[in-house]
Amino acid sequence: MDKLLNQASLPLISGALFLTLLGIREASAWATRRWAPGRGVDHPGYVLSGVLGLLSLLIAFTFGLALDRYEARYNLLVAEAAALNTADMRVRLLDQPASGQLVQLVRRYAETRVLYGNADSVDKPPFEEASQTLRRQIQRETLIAVRNVRDRPFAPLVIQSINDALAVGVSREAAHNAPLPTTIIVVLILYASVVAAVLGYTLPSGRHQHRIVSGLLFLLLTLALTLILDLDRARSGTIQIDQGPMERLVERLEAAPAPPTNARIGVSP
Repeated sequence: MDKLLNQASLPLISGALFLTLLGIREASAWATRRWAPGRGVDHPGYVLSGVLGLLSLLIAFTFGLALDRYEARYNLLVAEAAALNTADMRVRLLDQPASGQLVQLVRRYAETRVLYGNADSVDKPPFEEASQTLRRQIQRETLIAVRNVRDRPFAPLVIQSINDALAVGVSREAAHNAPLPTTIIVVLILYASVVAAVLGYTLPSGRHQHRIVSGLLFLLLTLALTLILDLDRARSGTIQIDQGPMERLVERLEAAPAPPTNARIGVSP
């Protein structure tokens, strides 16, 4: 179910959900006419307002949760770009050749993070592994570079900026790998199915206007659930997070002159 909701085509999910709700409504109406004719609810408005009101609350709660997660992912992107910019500035305070090596590593790490952000969910794991490798290399080179200047006041600032930049990257990956709980989406779909069945029971007659109104309601429900799923998909949906802050950072890092270094940078691909 997780794979279906997070990786399947959104138009396919929307179409299947809409047709399912229509089918449940028609099946419930047919069963009521067949086995309980004349036993419909005397005042269906009370029943419909109750079930639809609860469904609207559930959809509003889930939509708010998905929107909060979307904003959190964007805020982490901005925070990582700012942290990497600070780390690059402070690394340049170190002596050569250590500063040149770290500047190149930070730049390469930023480029990897751009690739990670632009990749679809299924294509992110290779960039996560590359980011992990570069983090270890940056940490190792930072400790080596700061060891000789640990008595200087700026040494702790360099270490702190590197740690902050790498920690935000880890938090960003964790946010990408934590979509909405599948149970919430499944409960929404099940409750929408119950609403469709209640509509068929309370409005069992074959009047054409009942089908039109029910179809419009199911269309709105389908659009709302599709929007929730779209917001929850980091890169595979139509609502995507703008990678501009990280891309502009990489452009600035490429434009900034790197300190000269006499040592060859050994960075594994």
